[in-house]
Amino acid sequence: MASLMSPPLPFSLSLSLLCLLLCAPVPAAHARWGAAHTDLAPPLDPLSPVHELTSATFNDSLASAPAPWALVEFYAHWCGACKHYKPHYERVARLFNGPDAVHAGEVYLARVDCANNVNQDLCTRFAVQYYPTLLWASPPTLARGDRVTKAEELDELKNAHSAEKLLERISERVSKVYSLSDVITKDAMEAGSIPTREIVQMAASIHDTEEATATAFKIILDEKLLNSDSRGPLVRYLQLLVVHHPSKRCRKGVAELLVNMADLWSEGEPSIEILSDYHVCGKSSPANFWVSCRGDNRGYNCGLWLLFHSLSVRVSDSESKDSFLAIRGFVAHFFKCEECRAHFLEMSSSVMDSIKTRRDLVMWLWKAHNEVNKRLAKEELEFGKGNSQPPRTEWPTKHLCSDCISGTSVLEPVWNEDAVYKFLTNWYGPSLQRSAKAGPKGDNEISSSGNSTVKGAFIGILISSSGFGLLAWWWRKQQKKRKDKRRRL
Repeated sequence: MASLMSPPLPFSLSLSLLCLLLCAPVPAAHARWGAAHTDLAPPLDPLSPVHELTSATFNDSLASAPAPWALVEFYAHWCGACKHYKPHYERVARLFNGPDAVHAGEVYLARVDCANNVNQDLCTRFAVQYYPTLLWASPPTLARGDRVTKAEELDELKNAHSAEKLLERISERVSKVYSLSDVITKDAMEAGSIPTREIVQMAASIHDTEEATATAFKIILDEKLLNSDSRGPLVRYLQLLVVHHPSKRCRKGVAELLVNMADLWSEGEPSIEILSDYHVCGKSSPANFWVSCRGDNRGYNCGLWLLFHSLSVRVSDSESKDSFLAIRGFVAHFFKCEECRAHFLEMSSSVMDSIKTRRDLVMWLWKAHNEVNKRLAKEELEFGKGNSQPPRTEWPTKHLCSDCISGTSVLEPVWNEDAVYKFLTNWYGPSLQRSAKAGPKGDNEISSSGNSTVKGAFIGILISSSGFGLLAWWWRKQQKKRKDKRRRL
């Protein structure tokens, strides 16, 4: 008998069939039947992490949503598949909704009950054909949009029939790695340790600093931006990286390149082919994969800003001016976007003489980054760009640093700069450094195993105080001593 029985349907297919057979929207002819079900609708659960919206609250709630992305579930309270899906959706919502959520302020999750008569126009506006329907977009797009005239701006999440699958779909769209195990435990909070959300974001960030460093080096070579004028700025920028890059393998890889620079590029044009053999952040970088930055793999993205910030919090007061000039020189010689380069150089020229301490450098980069975001947000609004991307906002947000912002205005926040500086130095400094232990394996991976014992800081000091010919001579001498010692043994 068992062999004659049909195998059970997969869960995802079963759920889809339930949605199609049992959860189609109520036809207009059956409006009174729908109203009867509305009367039987369960009361709203005050403990649910999902924001329950109606036609009256939908636009305003999304327009003011404290997140760059939003996900709305259109459901019917009488739908069996929706009832089954509810705990899955709420499990994911707990990661994002509420001030104590692990990833608060990153995605806004809401739902609309299409079986409620007051929401029928709203569900028609978004062309809901079955339940549950999951629509993804930036909050402003959902607040002002529909699926009739602007369908291309909305993304329907499919194959998201479980909490695990839904979180995968969200991770794909924001280019980050989320997990249902991302929680802030009571013990961790009482012990004052870094919340899991910060550990996850810091681990993501250190990967992106590596990706940004390797990508920048690749762009410089691919675009043939090296010449006699750019050699000095490149060397100064690499000196900064070899001493203060947050990634150990990037410090090692850059040190290897620097100690051989005299031989690789003594005069004239450098050999792009030879330089391409140097993997400044390990052989696996760049991987064309971004975790906390949404890169398009065609140029610089927010990963470069992330790298600049992480460098700024690591320099000493006496190094701040040289570090500022190194970053400025990098932009001046290796940015192909003429408008971006001109704007950055214009901003930085006005503070040339005022960068005297680490705080000066950290705070200027923060202000410059926010100014760029404001300018780009205005341009995107004027020219209709970025509708499918999250709106650019000033940073840090209040949910990340409640002491950083005074007042309630989001458009023009009043900053507590002492709190901002404290937040930035921790966010890009010790927290990022600690997260390196949880990052990708292979910290010792550089292009030449013979140089794996280089001490980044020591090499950096030598670079700062010696000519490159002398440094290369010293390095070759040390290597020869090691070889002679091995032979004697």
